[in-house]
Order: sequence, then C-alpha cells, then structure tokens
Amino acid sequence: MSDSPQFNSPSPSAALVSESPEQPALPGLLGQAGLGCALWDAQGRLQLATQPWLQWFGVQTPEALGQTVQALLPSHIWRSHAQHIAAAGQGLAQEYDESREDELGMPQHQRIQLRPGPASADGRHSVLMLMHDVSREYARSEVVARQREQLQTLHQQLRSSQHAAGEMDKLRTLLDWRTAMLAEHNEMLQLLSHEIRQPLNNASAAMQATLKAIDDLHLPDATPASKALLRAEHVLQQVIGTLDNTLAAGTILAVGGKAGASSETDLPTLIKLVLHDIAADQRPRIDVQWLTQPRTVQLHSALMRLTIRNLLNNALAYAPGESQVVLRISESDEPLALILEVVDTGPGISDELRPRLFDKGSRGHNSRHRNGAGLGLFIVRSVLELHQGTVEALPNQPHGTVMRLLIPQGLAE
Repeated sequence: MSDSPQFNSPSPSAALVSESPEQPALPGLLGQAGLGCALWDAQGRLQLATQPWLQWFGVQTPEALGQTVQALLPSHIWRSHAQHIAAAGQGLAQEYDESREDELGMPQHQRIQLRPGPASADGRHSVLMLMHDVSREYARSEVVARQREQLQTLHQQLRSSQHAAGEMDKLRTLLDWRTAMLAEHNEMLQLLSHEIRQPLNNASAAMQATLKAIDDLHLPDATPASKALLRAEHVLQQVIGTLDNTLAAGTILAVGGKAGASSETDLPTLIKLVLHDIAADQRPRIDVQWLTQPRTVQLHSALMRLTIRNLLNNALAYAPGESQVVLRISESDEPLALILEVVDTGPGISDELRPRLFDKGSRGHNSRHRNGAGLGLFIVRSVLELHQGTVEALPNQPHGTVMRLLIPQGLAE
C-alpha cells in the first residue's frame, strides 16, 4: 500500500534486551523510553519486542524471538487481537484502543497501531505494532464527561430556578421581613426583661429583708405574715423565672444555634449566683457536692445559670416536702467535659412524659407548683445543644431522677 511506512526488518537474531553496555540493543533503548513495540515478519515470527510490549501481552517465554505471535500470546489475548493482526498482515493499517486494570485495580489504556511493512512474494506483510499509553487522555475525557454532565444539571437547575424566580423573590422578601422581626422581637424582649426584672428583684430582696427582720424581732404572732411574705416571694420567683426563660428562648433564636458568648467563667461564683436565685426558704434543701476542684470553665454563664436554676427548681418542686436535692459537680477526661448532676428523690418521670420531656410546653402532673409555660426543660436542652453538650434524665435508685448535663470543654472556637 502506498501510504504504508517502509522499513527494513532486522534479522531474527536481534536480542530482546541489551547484551552489551557499550552498544545497547534497539529494543532495550525503546523499552527504556517506555515505548511498547514489536515487529514480526510476513510469517508472523517475532523479530523484535520491547519489555513494555512483553508485559502488556503477557509473554513469559524467555526465548520469544523467532516464535510466531499466535504461539506467544495467551489464547484469550490472541482472540481479542487476531482480527486486527490478520488485517495488518494483508496490508491494512489498524488502530484501536485496549483497556485493562493493573494489579491495583487502576484502569490502564493503550492505543495500538499496526503498520504493515513491504509485502512478501506470497502477498503477506510484515507488521510493526506500536503502543501508546493514553490513560491520561481517557482520564481527561472522563473528567470532561463529568463536567459536561454537571453543566447540564446546572442548566436544568437554572431553568427551574428561572421558572420559579417570582416565587423565590417572594420567599426572600418574606425571609428578610421575618429576620428583621426576629431581631426586633429579641431587642424588645431584652428591654422588657431589664425594665421588668429589676423591680421584681428589688421586691424579692425587700421581702427577704422583711422576713429576716420579723424573725429577728421574735414576735409571738408573726407566723401568718411570714407565710404570706413567703408565698409572695415564691410568686415573684416564678414570674422572674418565666421572664428569664422567655428571654432565653429569644436569645437562643437570635444566636442561631451557636453559643457565641461562651467565655472563661469561675464555676464556684456561678454556683453561688444560682443558689441566690433560689427562693430563700428552699436554699437549705440544696446540697452542693464538689467531686472536682473548683476552677474556671468555658461556657455561656448567663444561659448556664438559668439552666441550672431551672433544674434545681424542678427538683425542689417535685421532690417530697423537706427532702434534699443534690447538685453534684464533677468532670471527665475522655471526653474533656464538665459534668453537672441534679439529683432528687421524687416520683421520677412517667413513661408517658419521657418521650416529650424536653419539648416546649411539656410539664409534669405531680408538682406542687404547676405555674409556668413549660419552657424550663426546653431551655435546658437548647442551652446544652448550643454548648455541643447533652442532657439526660436518668433514674435515681430506689426512686427519683438524676438530670445529668455534660458540657464539653476545650472545643475550638
């Protein structure tokens, strides 16, 4: 064929590898260059082959030169190439790709060219086979195909978005309005809390001072007045608690799920502030047990103060009359965390209430004080989530409940 390259076939004695360091053999030089090639004569006898070619075609015979290609190649490999080799032997140039997986399971791709040489007297041609590694080309093609698929997906999404553009604009406007209203709502809550809470705290302090003064006077008929003042203080504490829980709910919404105001807090001081928040006549019932050395911890002090107060007030309300409520403070190393436990000897948590114990609006039915909006334990769970911590309601043997808070420490900011 006029377009077939012409070349001189080397003699059958050509070596597969270099036998002389001073004069390397041609197959050795080609193999070092990573080129896979082989040459066979018109009768199909191998004249030259490089190591990459031998490896790709699975030729293990040390003395391969002079043997026919069909005899050298494993049968399953010969079958996949026989048609192309036969066509090249008839003078028809061939080009095709072959793909396999290497020992690591990675895809490998070779582009194989069969170039006929001069024809013999009987019309058969010698053949030069060249192999080119096109694995990168295939990889690029796969990347391009994935990118094209992704682009088509994006176009479809864009068309869908354009179709719903009007509705999206409405949703954005509604979201912006809701965000602005939420911010304004939170600001109003904080303002109202400051304006209302301060007078209530003053009134509570005045009642406690009056109770102390009555006790100091040792008046014979002061008991009814003292009881009335205590009831009034309890009402004030409930109002303050409800107000604080409402403000905390607004704060949690405002920070968007992150306890961004966490800071180094002196734990003993925080516990003293919590106890001060408890009604004066109930404080003696609380037994604080330190199972670790008092120290500073990383947390949102205002929200955690409210959290511990909620748990203590719950325990005091549900536990029997004058029974003790324990506030146990410990820590763990794995994971690094502060552990707070509020332990009571009350009736425990019913099976009916347990699944919704921490839901907003949930309240038990055995408390002596049923006022409130059912925000207490909802706030507890929300605050622990802000700190990436957990809260568990565990049974206290033989009866009662252990509310266990685990507050991680050492978290990256």
